[in-house]
Amino acid sequence: MAAGIRSDSIAAWLGTERIVRSMPNTPALVGKGMTALYARSAVTVADRDRVEQVIATTGEHLWVEQESQLDAVTALSGSGPAYVFYFPEAMEQAGAELGLSKEQARRPAVGTFAGASELARASADPLATLRERVTSKGGTTYAALTSMEHDGVKAQFVAAMHAACRRATELGDEFGS
Repeated sequence: MAAGIRSDSIAAWLGTERIVRSMPNTPALVGKGMTALYARSAVTVADRDRVEQVIATTGEHLWVEQESQLDAVTALSGSGPAYVFYFPEAMEQAGAELGLSKEQARRPAVGTFAGASELARASADPLATLRERVTSKGGTTYAALTSMEHDGVKAQFVAAMHAACRRATELGDEFGS
């Protein structure tokens, strides 16, 4: 694990082509991480199995076929915990502004993210379908989502992840040699 250091450089430094580059995230600290893995062609099936055994102690993993895909995963799950914390942080603030104490607002904000994430994990339905099931036309959720769409929240969020991916590529270019 070395952010921004590409496997070509690692292979040259170590004198071996048997390199697996990884991009973990901080939920690995509680066994709920998501780690992306890229294996160079010299990595054997047995090597992959050993890597998976180690990574399994930290959560889930995803193999990518091209090293450049690690930049996309960095934008999604490497940086992703910050995005997840960002939204309950805003919910906590709104709850406090609406009359709850900060402590009272934190519990439903964090609990909602945890529960919704587990529901998404357990369901084969598209995320849009799960969202639509919570949204009654003219209801409170509809009002909130309409406000976010009007303000371009989704488009800005997608643009932010593109920015994170570009920065991951830049770091690879900068530190990769």
